[in-house]
Amino acid sequence: MDIPRRYITLSEARSIECNGCGDCCDSRRTDGYWTWGSLPTDQYASMNNDEPLIIPIIKSDENNIGWIDRKRVDQDQLEYYPTRFRCSAFLPQEDGRGLCGKHDSLRPDKCGEYPVHTPGMEEELLEQGEVILNTDTFSRCSWFKITVVLEHDNRLTMGNDD
Repeated sequence: MDIPRRYITLSEARSIECNGCGDCCDSRRTDGYWTWGSLPTDQYASMNNDEPLIIPIIKSDENNIGWIDRKRVDQDQLEYYPTRFRCSAFLPQEDGRGLCGKHDSLRPDKCGEYPVHTPGMEEELLEQGEVILNTDTFSRCSWFKITVVLEHDNRLTMGNDD
């Protein structure tokens, strides 16, 4: 079944609570193409008792073992290229959801900003008239298939796409 796209205002999107699916916390929980973006060279170790918080991972075809942590990380590339990752603070739960071990303490700003508090979102909305949230590969996410639109947008009253 194809889930329709939802159109909501920014204030409505920001009032939605995260359901803790954890799909944004680990590239392995989705299609493997979800990336961190640029990653600081210390990998947020200063927030995690001097141990890297965001761990770059690579797909391994050897013996069909799936994903492995990168053994050699080119620090120059971490700052400039999207990085498939796993977060060492992510705590999988028996029901398939996850908890963040850093949620109430130090965590990267990017975690608290995703997906509706990113810098420049208001400006992009005013300029473009819509912001398609980067959640379409996260079918379990609270913000799955949401497009944020302006308060007066006709799509708010017309219903959803099919």
